[in-house]
Amino acid sequence: MAAFGLACFVFKLPPGRATGGFGLFGIMGLLGLIPVLFRKNKDKVQWDERDMVIHHKAVVAAYATFWGVFVVAAMIPWFVTGPNGTVPATYLPWMVFGGMFIVELVQAIVTLTHYGWTNKETGHE
Repeated sequence: MAAFGLACFVFKLPPGRATGGFGLFGIMGLLGLIPVLFRKNKDKVQWDERDMVIHHKAVVAAYATFWGVFVVAAMIPWFVTGPNGTVPATYLPWMVFGGMFIVELVQAIVTLTHYGWTNKETGHE
């Protein structure tokens, strides 16, 4: 709640307009707790060394891809408009959300590829 009040004061946001964005951040934060709150079997190993290696490879691939795409997205306006051109402010949030999408997509694809699209328990499809 303090972050909401601080953001409204610093950025001079009307409370009604800012509430939707902060509500979205709150929901996204709560979604991160789903694996902790809804474990299926507490006695079973949830995370092993293989999972850590796969997760690490997926994160590295996702962020390497993100930086390549982000640099291209940042350079396109310069090539299109020239060094004295301007970029609309709406372009910047699209770069951020596009980057988030790319990170999640590549991480999911690499994770599924490393698991082989098979059942983790038996190794069979």
